[in-house]
Amino acid sequence: MDDIKQLFGKRVRELRKRQGLTQEKLAEMVGIEPRNLLKIENAQTFPRSQTLQKLVETLNCTPTELFNFAHLNNIDQMRTKVIEQINKDDELVKLVYKIIN
Repeated sequence: MDDIKQLFGKRVRELRKRQGLTQEKLAEMVGIEPRNLLKIENAQTFPRSQTLQKLVETLNCTPTELFNFAHLNNIDQMRTKVIEQINKDDELVKLVYKIIN
């Protein structure tokens, strides 16, 4: 099992990408240096409470959502979600096919 810093970093990266933000843009919006966000996402450090609050606001999520990273440890759950999405979208099927071939 990953430790909390690793899981938190993965979750921040996931939410950042979902919003279509670069590390630089999110860092700017949160008011931290890009290298500090990189350290958070790479599990080298854990954010202070002020940064946590800004992440919640900027990523438009609740604190519970920010710390909801159980799915990051469960490969079977990830596989199920991927398959569900692929089953809904023919263009996604084509894209995945291009990626794996």
